[in-house]
Order: sequence, then C-alpha cells, then structure tokens
Amino acid sequence: MLEKQKQDVGDNSTAIQVQGDYHGSSYTEIREIFLDLFQLNFPKIQEMAAQKAQERIDAMLEQLKQSFEKHKNDIDSSKFTEPAIQYEMQAMAIDVARRGEKSNVELLCELLSTVLSKDCPELIELISGEARRVLPMLSKSHIAYLSLEILVNEASVASIPAEDLNATLGETLNHISEANNITPGDLQYIACTGAIETRGIIHTGIIPSVVKSVDELKDKKIDELKALCDERGLLNIKELLAVTEKCGVGRFQLMAVGRLIGWLNLSQYSSVDVKSLF
Repeated sequence: MLEKQKQDVGDNSTAIQVQGDYHGSSYTEIREIFLDLFQLNFPKIQEMAAQKAQERIDAMLEQLKQSFEKHKNDIDSSKFTEPAIQYEMQAMAIDVARRGEKSNVELLCELLSTVLSKDCPELIELISGEARRVLPMLSKSHIAYLSLEILVNEASVASIPAEDLNATLGETLNHISEANNITPGDLQYIACTGAIETRGIIHTGIIPSVVKSVDELKDKKIDELKALCDERGLLNIKELLAVTEKCGVGRFQLMAVGRLIGWLNLSQYSSVDVKSLF
C-alpha cells in the first residue's frame, strides 16, 4: 500500500495519494494515511517512545473519527488528494505524536474537518495552516482567553430576557474557566504566536457584546449591570463581567488566527457556522 501511495514532493517530505473515495462516516483510508505519514516522517526513536507516540496517534484518530462523523455531510472527499491538505495532515500527526493531548487534539480535528468542508472559504484555508501551527503551542488557559475575547467582542444572542442569557452563559463560562488563570506573561506569549496583538488605544470598562445584545441590558453602564445582577441573581452574567475585567480584555485585539481558534473552541456551544465569519 505504501509504495502505491508514495509521491516525492521535496526534500524531507512525503505525500500520500488517497486511493478511492471517502464515504460518510467510514474513515479507514484516512486512518491508514495518517499512520503512513507518521511512520514515514517521524524521526527514528527508541521503542518505548515510539510506543507512546503510537498511542497518541491512535487517540487522535479516534477523535478524528468523531469529528468526521459530526461533519460527514459537509466533507469534500476530493480534498484529501490535495498536497496542501496532506502536508497539514502530516504536520498534525507529528505534532500530536510529540505532544499528545497538549497539542489540543480536539480542536485540531475540528480545524481539519472545517478545512475539508465543501464550502470552506479560501481565506480559512489560508489561515488554517497558521492555526494548525499555533494550536499545539497554546495551553488550555490561552485558548480559553481567545474564546473570552470572542464573547466580549463578537458574540451575540437573539433578543432574549436577561435570565435566558444568564442560563446560556453557564456552560460556556465553565468551558472557558481556565481564562481566570491568565497572566500578563501569558498574554505576551499569545501575542508572540500571532493570535493577538496590542491595541493602539487600550479600552477599559468593557461590557461584553453578548451582554449588550440583550435589549434590557444594552444601555446600562458597568456599575448598573453589576447591581442588576446582584438584584436578580444573574450570577453568570456577573461572572463574565468579572473575568472580562480580571483578564484585562481591551488591551489586545484578536488576529485572524486567534479569531478562528476562539470560535472553534466555542463552536460546540454556538449555532454559528465558523466559515460564515470569514
């Protein structure tokens, strides 16, 4: 199988040609491609390390299977033959073999599924390569911060009562709770990856856009919102206000890579199609 699929594409690189089509939730061919890429490109290592790397690849493939199943109606199987896609798959396999779950495997799989979709914009295809490179470099708190930036600056909800927004925010805030651990050093590190950059003018007293999208809250100042939260028991809205202030949101702005990662992380709690944002 390997010899039939091997293509020379340049020094120190190997491309794998997909044999046949990818159908629905079956991913046997893709699993074989990932394993081939790993075996052909990962440096020779001791047996114990090789076994650990193989376990990480297997875990990634199971996560990839779930992602493919979730997006099976959107995936364009012909994209697996594109050299750019095969290169990203190769790099993804190597990153996961090296770092395991620290590579943010779930988001890497969601990123790949997004790029493989039939209607993926060219801009996301361009950004995705950089996002794939950056994701394994980020911690859970870094990703949580990027998602917080989305909630504060971009996310919105339909016109609903404040109590409904409070309930909606509960699970999301739990998912990005690691943002509470962010430090100034972390923010500088994220900026070094190209996911955020310093604002020319620092904004203070920011009210999250997702809060301002609720009619009864949009015209209130920060102190009025806090008082209203106390009065009506809107603990999740109050927590969002607090973490926004604590993390210093307003000093940095999202770059395209950080925006894509932040939205991917929030996608399981949102009906927003990430592709429509770009």
